[in-house]
Amino acid sequence: MAIKDWTQKNFYGGFSDDRFMGTPSSFRYAKAVEVRKNPNSLTLAYKPEAETISLSNNGEINALVTIKSTGDIIAFCADGKIFRNATGAGTWVNCYTDTGSSAILNAFEYNDYLYWFTSGNIHRIAISDIDGDWSGDVTEDYKTFTNGNSNAHPAIELNNKLYIGDGYYLAELDSFGVFTGDKLEIFNDEEIRALTFGGAVMRIFSRKSTKAKGGHKYLWDGTSLAYNQRLYFDQTIHTAFSDGGIDYVLAGVRPFLYRSAGYELQPIKRLPLIYDSETLFIAPNAIDMYDNLLVFGTAESGNGSIGRGVWTYGREDMKYPYSLNFDYPTSNDNTTDTINCVHNANGVLYFSWKKADGTCGLDKVNTSKFATTGSLHSRVMYGDKAAQEKQAMAIQAAFYKMLSGEKIEIFMRKNLAINWESIAELSVEYSNEDDRDIYFKRLDDALDIGDFNFLETKIKLTAGDSQATTPELTELSVEFDDYIEQGD
Repeated sequence: MAIKDWTQKNFYGGFSDDRFMGTPSSFRYAKAVEVRKNPNSLTLAYKPEAETISLSNNGEINALVTIKSTGDIIAFCADGKIFRNATGAGTWVNCYTDTGSSAILNAFEYNDYLYWFTSGNIHRIAISDIDGDWSGDVTEDYKTFTNGNSNAHPAIELNNKLYIGDGYYLAELDSFGVFTGDKLEIFNDEEIRALTFGGAVMRIFSRKSTKAKGGHKYLWDGTSLAYNQRLYFDQTIHTAFSDGGIDYVLAGVRPFLYRSAGYELQPIKRLPLIYDSETLFIAPNAIDMYDNLLVFGTAESGNGSIGRGVWTYGREDMKYPYSLNFDYPTSNDNTTDTINCVHNANGVLYFSWKKADGTCGLDKVNTSKFATTGSLHSRVMYGDKAAQEKQAMAIQAAFYKMLSGEKIEIFMRKNLAINWESIAELSVEYSNEDDRDIYFKRLDDALDIGDFNFLETKIKLTAGDSQATTPELTELSVEFDDYIEQGD
């Protein structure tokens, strides 16, 4: 007999790249749990809640802008509707609708005006005129794009000029209202997906207009008649975001998250649960920074089984590694929602969604509530030798004292099964009076799971009353006999 112990703790390693192997403290899957803020424990993430906003079917929000001077949040929709949330604390009011109900692809605040972009035109309103009714204050078709791209119009301000991607052209609008639709030209079979800046140059990310494999990162100093350098990437580029001069790029029909500094595109991690026959595309505005983490939404389109909502990448402290986690599923919590926009508005995270039936909505992460439930799946454990059958002897968990309504459940499955056991192997819950004032629970009998070669665990957390508190698990361990006698 060789009794061994398999312990899970320190969950900050994030998603692993493999179900068997991974960096220390990584896991195979998680949803709606927090793994970074309390590095030595597992808690629930904050709760995304649907906002009250009258969006039409298939009128998903493609862009959100926060007005710097007022804190107003403005939402721009695929059916031409524009909504205003005064100071970010009011109600969502439909303040304007494009005359032709044209899809609004993006928007940007620049030089005391709010600009928004349909496929062929730029429109604007003075910041001073923004209120609950924009009738008579909007200048539609203020400028006309040269290319008229119908997929993306990323924008950036540089040297007091507004630059807007328009297919294979970079358009320029200066502070005097002078517009140049073809200020810079890239390869004609590409469309610009993202614009960033750093190292004294603009970085222009493009992909093939057909979504075929391949894309470029162009470097431009802002004054030359043509781009200064062109770097080829053997991937379909979806979008990019710059933090501290480093570009994070989402690219590939089975997407990777890449890091781009200088001339290299360095793969960080493949997004999980997108299998060989599946594809996934990410919207150009579905990326931002929130709580010092990179946040991005999956997905604009595609058939991957990846969780739909907002994923996070980063770390809370330099002592711990960068990691990937699925913190915020949509309030619908399904695997078919599409996400077109992710936006940090004055420290509050918003993201838009559309269901398969065309119903659209907007979620806000409520930091006063925790997710109702969340779960984390371990990597596969098989001891020293996968071929050797093992016996589970005991399971034990350490946790903070339960509060009203809270529950921790530990499920198991063996030998790479698809389904988890229906009944928790170990459960700790406030409704059981014996569980209310303890910090540790152990089941010593031979476990219901029986003998196994491979073993996985699933930790499920349930929030307290009114989702105001979260259980906190610090450690889970399984004792097993790594060398049981085999029968004749």
